[in-house]
Amino acid sequence: MVSPDQARELAEDYFGDRCAEVELLAFDGGYVAWISDDRPEDPSVPPETVGGGCLVIDGTTGAIAIRPLLGPDDVAEQWRAALPPS
Repeated sequence: MVSPDQARELAEDYFGDRCAEVELLAFDGGYVAWISDDRPEDPSVPPETVGGGCLVIDGTTGAIAIRPLLGPDDVAEQWRAALPPS
């Protein structure tokens, strides 16, 4: 089983120096990880990084899957729905 600390380390290794902080949401199949961006002072200025994604880290194997950047709860729900029935 992958612990939250291990999941954070996997996500930080994956994202590298592209972020200041990684956010993590635990769910029953693993973890959703994404880059925590600071809100810009001027919302009319485009962000430095365009597009983006998040990761799902399998809670059993530690395997990483890249997912579209949606709300973390939505990503977790899509991941659970795609798993074969147990």
